Amino acid sequence: MNKSKWIKVSAAALTFLGISATGMKPVSQTVNASSKRIKVVAKKYVTVWTNYQNGRHVATHAKKGTAWMVLQTAKDSMGNVWYRVGKNQWVMAKYVKQAVKAKKTKPAKAKSKNKKVKRTAKKAKTKAVSAVKLAASWGAPMGSRAKANAVVSLAKQQVGKAYSKGSTGPKSFDNTGLVAYVYKKAAGVNTGRSVKDQSKQGIAVDSTKNLQKGDLLFWGSATNPYSVGIYVGGGKYVAATGSKDGVVQTTLSSYFWPSKARRVL
Repeated sequence: MNKSKWIKVSAAALTFLGISATGMKPVSQTVNASSKRIKVVAKKYVTVWTNYQNGRHVATHAKKGTAWMVLQTAKDSMGNVWYRVGKNQWVMAKYVKQAVKAKKTKPAKAKSKNKKVKRTAKKAKTKAVSAVKLAASWGAPMGSRAKANAVVSLAKQQVGKAYSKGSTGPKSFDNTGLVAYVYKKAAGVNTGRSVKDQSKQGIAVDSTKNLQKGDLLFWGSATNPYSVGIYVGGGKYVAATGSKDGVVQTTLSSYFWPSKARRVL
């Protein structure tokens, strides 16, 4: 066998063993996605990693229903399939599913257009009300808007009730008892009974100025808070403040701004 043929055969053998013939480094198992890219959505609350290999770090977290275009696919050393969905952003394929394209519908006839619009609006309203009820009774999926709405609705219903140390409702509450009761009853989430436990729920909100309905607000030091409330939107929150005022809904103030927030839903 001449020298050039021997070099080609050796290079092929090294590549088969997972070794680069030039630099003796592992051959990348990354495979570019097809030119026709697919769209995927998260099936559950998903961790997004900076890479798919060993030594990866958390890039961010994504809620159920988050959608991405798959830019690249790869397999790790264990044979798990990964999708690259952004710059330094990878998700494991088993936690996502391919998005289903909406079926095209024929345009409605002019005579029945107004009736169909009214029926659609009525159905949408009915579904929205049903979603809130289902979230409170059956436990809607993690991250659903219905859960957040159910938490806010139930929290507001407790306004005016008495404060009682050690009480978890339904007639009276203490500070953490209110949070535990509302999240368990409306969303099926066990937050724990101490401020410390509740401050570890969910994920951290990047800024207390980017709040969403249902977020937990904490006062005191960021590492050792002493009080908690439920954000209900519009710059307001509900909390069991003490024996004098009981459960109240009040507006956030720059003089009493929360030290941190956690997104549980």
